[in-house]
Amino acid sequence: MKKTFKQLREFNLYAQFLMERKPEIKETKFGYAMKRFVDKNLTKPFNDFNADLDIVRIDHALVDEKTKAILHSEKGSLRPFQYSKEGLKAVIKGENDLIEQFNLKEFECEPFISKEKPELTEEEIEAFKGLII
Repeated sequence: MKKTFKQLREFNLYAQFLMERKPEIKETKFGYAMKRFVDKNLTKPFNDFNADLDIVRIDHALVDEKTKAILHSEKGSLRPFQYSKEGLKAVIKGENDLIEQFNLKEFECEPFISKEKPELTEEEIEAFKGLII
């Protein structure tokens, strides 16, 4: 079954929200199915996205003139590098373009079935449909 990156991101968000709302689910068959689905299906697409995101950010980062090293921003910053005003604008545009591209990309997914289903919201049911339900 193929799912878009956007659908996989939505699944991941709803799975995280569910685990925060009901941490006991981690110890159930449903929680196990969610974890297996994430391990099997989300790791590669998310790693690919993050690698491409790093490239966009590196391409526009400020560089030390003497050493040619990339200048890093303060810890805790959303973006790990320093940018000029124009560089930051280019990074924001590049990030948004990358998100748009990736959201449309389809990835082959192996669904996991859990006969045990906790009480879920309509949004969670929709996000999990065909993936672990």
